[in-house]
Amino acid sequence: MRSFACYENRPIGEKKRLLGEEVPLGRMGLPDDLTGAALFLASANADYSTVQTLNVDGDNWMMS
Repeated sequence: MRSFACYENRPIGEKKRLLGEEVPLGRMGLPDDLTGAALFLASANADYSTVQTLNVDGDNWMMS
């Protein structure tokens, strides 16, 4: 992100803050945000899940 700051002539950290504001939940994801998904995938509850995409993305959605 530091290179974006230089390229866009912004203070360091501002680009990350602005991107976080665009996420519907209002912030960038943190490592702890992945814990529930990882525990689910490692559990017996996911035994029948195959070839899926699990998005842990703060309610963003992908456009094709």
